[in-house]
This record gives sequence, C-alpha cells and structure tokens, in this order.
Amino acid sequence: MPILFLSDSGLHGDLLYALISESLPFTWEKSEFGKQKHCLKHYESIIVDCFPLTSKSIPNAEFNYLKNIDHPRVFLINFAGDLPSHVIKPLEERKLVFLCDNRASQKDLINKLGTSIQSSRNAADGDSRSRLLLTKREQEILGHLTTGEPNSIIASKLHLSEHTVKNHMYNIFRKIGVKNRLQASNWAKLHLQAEQI
Repeated sequence: MPILFLSDSGLHGDLLYALISESLPFTWEKSEFGKQKHCLKHYESIIVDCFPLTSKSIPNAEFNYLKNIDHPRVFLINFAGDLPSHVIKPLEERKLVFLCDNRASQKDLINKLGTSIQSSRNAADGDSRSRLLLTKREQEILGHLTTGEPNSIIASKLHLSEHTVKNHMYNIFRKIGVKNRLQASNWAKLHLQAEQI
C-alpha cells in the first residue's frame, strides 16, 4: 500500500514531497488537503505537511480537516514549534503523531519519518498476524461485539451457549492483546474487514 503525503498546493509542499519521496524507499502519492477524504483507508500511512498550520491562523481549513481525519497512522511534520495546547490536544486525542516541527533539519526529518513508518509497518504486521490467529468463529463473535451486544444476544444469534461465547471472548482478548470489550471493539474496527463488522 502506498503512503500518502498531504500538503497545501504550492512550491513548498512540492519541494518537501520531492525530498521525502526521493530519500525514503516507499511507494508514495501526493495530494492536497481535503482531496482524499473518502479513500484514506487505502493508504498505509499518511504524512501531513503542517506548514499552513500556524498558531495565528487557527482554526483554519487544514486544522478542521486534521481533526476529522480517520486513519490509524497519521504523522504530522513541519508544524510550528509554538502551537498552543488547544491546537495540539484535539489532534493528539485523535492519535495523530507530532513527529518533527519546522526547526528540524532535513536529515533529522528523514530519519524520524523513516523510523516511524517502519515501526508502524512492523506493528501492522503484528496486527495482521493476530487477525490470522483468530478463528472464523472468533472473528464472527468479534464482529458482533462491535455493535455493543451482550454475550447473551451474541450467543442467541450464533446458536451458542453463553458460556461458549465467554470462552471465545477470553481467547480473543488474549490473542489480540486487549483487556476489555471496548478495546476489543476498537481493535476490530481497525483490523477486521468491513464485511466482518
């Protein structure tokens, strides 16, 4: 899967994209803010050039776009070093990673970005292995779990005993490394295919 580089239109974004895409051996695509809203899930990671995100212009269209971005691996680069907490906090809550501010050297930017992309790939590989370890029945139960149904309803729908569902839940939690139903539901939404949820 390719990695998406998002920036505003203009020479600055083009130059930064050229530097990154030529320095890091991944498959890259470039787009402007707001143009890739509905197909973000088709990218391995999203790298966002936050050059237009300044403390003086918040809230702006880019900030609102970032607040609503729905992807598990988003790395923010080239942001102003003086961003206030009311800007940083909502983005951190969305699990966006502030990687390098605009004072970072090119070498530092490339090193941090390469390391972060590789780490996210390794984590994704681990998630894929976890998904493969789940049996068909466990995946089915996990899919029902995302709707918030209690064990009794899941058991009834799948023609199982409630005790069997509990045993499956225990095995699911252990295999995917979560501690409760909410974490399991969030994991399923990120890692199970849409038709299984």
